[in-house]
Amino acid sequence: ARSMAPKTSKKEDWETLNTDADARLPAAHSLIFLVNSALLAAAPAYLFTAIFDLSPEDNMPVYGGVGAVTVAVVFLALQTRAKGIRTKLLRSRGVELESTSALKLKDAGDERVKAKLKEADKQRSLINAEALSLSLAHTNALFLFVAVLFAFWIMRASTAPVNLAVSSVTAAAAAYLIR
Repeated sequence: ARSMAPKTSKKEDWETLNTDADARLPAAHSLIFLVNSALLAAAPAYLFTAIFDLSPEDNMPVYGGVGAVTVAVVFLALQTRAKGIRTKLLRSRGVELESTSALKLKDAGDERVKAKLKEADKQRSLINAEALSLSLAHTNALFLFVAVLFAFWIMRASTAPVNLAVSSVTAAAAAYLIR
C-alpha cells in the first residue's frame, strides 16, 4: 500500500513554501478593527453634535465624507500597527512563523517535535492577541488625543464643519503615520 506519488525533497518543499499566511492577521482582527474604526470615527461626530451644535441633518455630507475617510485611515493604521507589533514580538520571542511550523509538522514523526510545534502555535496565538490589544490601545489613544487637541485648541477659531473635517482627518493621519 505504498503511495505512488513522487516524493519531493526538502529543498523543493522549502522552495515551494507559501509564506503568505505569515504576514496575515487572523480574520477576526479585521472585523474588530472595522468596528473600532467606526466607533472611533463616531467620537468626533458626537463631540461636534453635542458641543459645537453641528446639526447632522444640515451637514450630512461633511459627517459622511469625514466619517468614511476616518474609518478607512484608522482601519489601515490599526492593521499596519498590529502587523508591526506582531512581527517584533515574533522575532523577540523567537517564535517560528506559520509556514515553517507547517513544513516541520509535515515531516515530524516524533511526538516531542509535534508538541513543540503545537506550543509555538499557542505562542503565536497569544502574540496575535497581544498585537491586537496594543494596536487598539495605541491607535485609539493617539487618535483621540490629536482629535481633541485640534478641535479645542488648534482649530477652535474655524467654523464647526471645517474644524470637524480637519481635526478628524488629521487625527486619523497621525494615527496612521506615527508609529
